[in-house]
Amino acid sequence: MKVYFLLVPLLILSCEKKSESGEKAQLSTEQQCFILNEGANFDEIVKPVPHPTHAEILKNLPAHIHMKSLTDFKKFNYDLKITEALQSAEDKYFGSEEYQQKFGEWIAALPEFKYLSVQDQYALAKNKYGLWLVEKNKGDFKPYFLGLTQNVYLTEFYGKDQKFLDNNQFSMKGTLVDIQRLSRIPMLPKYDVIKEGVQFTINLEDIKKDSDQDGFNDLFEKFIGLNSEAADTDGDGIADFIDPNPKFKSGTDKFTVMYETLVDHPKPPTKYSFVEILTNCDYFQAINPKHIKVLVYNTAEQAPIKEDVLDHFFPGKYSKMKSYKGYPEVYFTDFSDETGDGTISAEFVNGKWKFDKKYTLTFGM
Repeated sequence: MKVYFLLVPLLILSCEKKSESGEKAQLSTEQQCFILNEGANFDEIVKPVPHPTHAEILKNLPAHIHMKSLTDFKKFNYDLKITEALQSAEDKYFGSEEYQQKFGEWIAALPEFKYLSVQDQYALAKNKYGLWLVEKNKGDFKPYFLGLTQNVYLTEFYGKDQKFLDNNQFSMKGTLVDIQRLSRIPMLPKYDVIKEGVQFTINLEDIKKDSDQDGFNDLFEKFIGLNSEAADTDGDGIADFIDPNPKFKSGTDKFTVMYETLVDHPKPPTKYSFVEILTNCDYFQAINPKHIKVLVYNTAEQAPIKEDVLDHFFPGKYSKMKSYKGYPEVYFTDFSDETGDGTISAEFVNGKWKFDKKYTLTFGM
């Protein structure tokens, strides 16, 4: 089975208001969180970030990933029907009895990963972020993120126990491709070849490095925007590995509780996967979910998110809140998620939030 992984950084759009002198102005919490009838938030300008060129993709290749050109290789061949068939076969394999028997102990230890191949005490696995190396040491299973996502097209290795470690290095052959998402709806993207016939190599010591000893390897923390030199990125006294919101300190304001209730729903527990949220609102950034782990990004930062894995990122999008005269305790928020688009009304009644979700109907051919 063929798999796809990515290396291209995404620059998140900046929508901060600039003052007359050209300096970025600090917006108040009200300006960041509410649609005001008057005020600065009507002056915000969002400039689109151009898709990176092939030269920029090569230049921004993470330093820990080494590439060597091969003289003998299988040429990259993207075909819609072939890819759909491969995706179907992959789904069938992951649901098969063969897969369960082969990776039973790995699945029992870390069910949040899909396992691809085994070599010695290591398994090659993947989740929504990309490829991981999972080390088995007696009864302990430790995952290390490789920093490889969908822009690296690797040869098929499902169920084959293909060799992926050599001389204390991860090493596999593939093609570097440029993946461009054609729609916000998850679908097969457009592929452009950047470089064919490549040996991708990563030193095992770089993969395993965990400078702050917090449970996440440095490559993963740098990928998701946590501080690899400090076990507690937000300084709230909770280590990043167990903190449900490791980038921002949690709060208790009623609007923080509102956002918390909107996004926090029971899901299978994960240690190495988060729900990503994009917002400039202080209330939203301070949520403390009980059932999920979140990574909150603001639009002014260069979030280390990868463009062609955005199907998995920011699954729920929420606008600023708006209220109307005559409804002082009702707040309206536009939303977009995997179920559709619409508006949520939130009313604060007797110290609790009551929600009503209405979808926008779209008519067409």
